[in-house]
Amino acid sequence: MKNVIGHKNPDTDSVCSAVAYAEYLKQQGEEAQAFALGELNKETQFVFDKFDMKRPEIISELEAGSEVVLLDHNEVGQAIDNLAELSLVEVIDHHKVDLKTDKPISICVKPLGSSCSIVAEKYFSEGIDLDKKIASLLLAGIISDTLFFRSPTTTDTDKKLVEGLNEIVGLEDLEQFSLEMFKAKSDLGDISTENLIRLDYKEFNFKDGKYGIGVMETTDVDFGLKRREEIFEKLAEIKEKDNLKAVYFTIVDILNEKSYTLYSDEEAKKLFTELFSAEDQNGILFVDKLVSRKKQIVPVFEG
Repeated sequence: MKNVIGHKNPDTDSVCSAVAYAEYLKQQGEEAQAFALGELNKETQFVFDKFDMKRPEIISELEAGSEVVLLDHNEVGQAIDNLAELSLVEVIDHHKVDLKTDKPISICVKPLGSSCSIVAEKYFSEGIDLDKKIASLLLAGIISDTLFFRSPTTTDTDKKLVEGLNEIVGLEDLEQFSLEMFKAKSDLGDISTENLIRLDYKEFNFKDGKYGIGVMETTDVDFGLKRREEIFEKLAEIKEKDNLKAVYFTIVDILNEKSYTLYSDEEAKKLFTELFSAEDQNGILFVDKLVSRKKQIVPVFEG
């Protein structure tokens, strides 16, 4: 059986693309099951509840030798804990490739706005039956990862796929649906500071060391900004505990396309300010139109 799995700290695109691709494989006559590597965030929960879909089982490891398909990631640090013990057979992703394998595998990496876009393309181009519920998940994944076309990662293909998917789903107002998704994403309740930072958090190996970058995409930036002092403190703790060069937490204002970045220490602040010409607003680093970690932040650090 092929075990289809998105990345750790799962987001909507990661989970929805995994579930949709597992269904695609089943329609090809293969045994497949989708899993999640952690609790679903509020936005993803909203999507699964709205479309009356069963949430995937949460796991951290698989039995040694199991076949695994990676969705929406290809870096070991973001993958299932015992990946080295598994048989990696396929990768579907829209990020840069950072992968070494000991055998040939199937790899589909495209510069699209989401992994759901790649999976949707497979359904449409190959004439595979796409029911309303799976189409709904793919639609939601594209809207989520492109911030409903506000992200610079958005392509014309993503927009056309959303049109095609919505012909199946039949939502009358996609803008309203996107706002409902973003509202759910912004509802973080009494989440702990560390969980807030790690909700959408990834580590990256850059030239001078390993960095941690967390992102909070929200319609309510004040939720994060009012906790600035505890976030600053926790970022410093994470840096020391995980032996990182620097740690950042970027709060993205989805609707106004602005960002506010907090940092682990003064050296990290200086570097970010220089790289992004950030404006210091009472200790918070403000950058207009900076909304994508993948497209705008990581490439600049990689230099």
